Amino acid sequence: MPVTQPTKIAPFILGSGHAGQAAAKSLAALAILRPELGLNPAQWLSRTSDLKGLCEAGAEPLLVISNPHGLHAKAILAAEAAGIKFIVVEKPACVSLGDMQALREVQATVGVLHIYRHLWGPQLLRTLFAGGELGELIAIEGRYWQASAAERALSTTKALPTWKDDEALAGRFDAYLDVGSHWMDMLTYLVGQPPSRIDAWLTYHNAASQHRDTHVQTVVNFPGGQRAFGSVSKAVHGAGNQFAIHILGSRGSAAWDFEDPDRVTIGQGRDRRTIARASTDLGSGQSPFHGMGWLEGYIECFHQFVRAMRGDAGHYPTLAENLVLLQTMLQANLTR
Repeated sequence: MPVTQPTKIAPFILGSGHAGQAAAKSLAALAILRPELGLNPAQWLSRTSDLKGLCEAGAEPLLVISNPHGLHAKAILAAEAAGIKFIVVEKPACVSLGDMQALREVQATVGVLHIYRHLWGPQLLRTLFAGGELGELIAIEGRYWQASAAERALSTTKALPTWKDDEALAGRFDAYLDVGSHWMDMLTYLVGQPPSRIDAWLTYHNAASQHRDTHVQTVVNFPGGQRAFGSVSKAVHGAGNQFAIHILGSRGSAAWDFEDPDRVTIGQGRDRRTIARASTDLGSGQSPFHGMGWLEGYIECFHQFVRAMRGDAGHYPTLAENLVLLQTMLQANLTR
């Protein structure tokens, strides 16, 4: 029998912080941009909401999990037990090795909001690398820097504790699993396979709580012998959201920076040239240089997931893929 596709999709958002707000804005934009997807307006859930009731609302529920990191695994399992078939979760999908076995048994369709791989620049980098235009990979180098810990350290007002100060809600890492999981996912996307070994040096300068690492230097190795070097940080004074990637190849180099997302710089010998985005087929569909920042990645990730819900070939980071990466990250050689 043919699979009946839902006529309407009802998004529900669990978690009202920055990530939840980004999800709500992105789903609202996607509903306007692509009305053929049949997205209802998103509704907010509390931690005590009855998930079983979502399946009785007359539309296919899409649960978006944007609550604290340490609650992601529990929420995924509870959603599946309630009969929800489609789930999108903020990264990371879990924060401990103990959660992984139960998550591996999940049968629901689960996507992970690693949004940066859905931007034009990283997609072009992957095309250039996979097509052999850069030659043999020497290394990938880059950074993902923010300034939240640095800013807090200079504040004259004592900051109130947040959920990230509670290890039960955040896990035993901060920068390493938070911004670091985006960095590791980007490497996985560009190379085409997850890393086999990670060595990282963690520092805790200006940490708000004892378990909250603020700066991490990484060396990442892949099964085919490829390597990547980089740092992820919340302790860099003057940083905004500096996510930069540089692929070094034997025949050329390619660089992309999130703060200038519609340009990719190609190097060959002593020469450099710039490729500027011309297409409007990703994310919000805005003209080049008029995008919506990281919401572009959210919109496109949701677009691809909803396409898959409707039986099309949607491409998005899956739970299974994320668990492989997280296992390597949680079993990494970490020093401080």
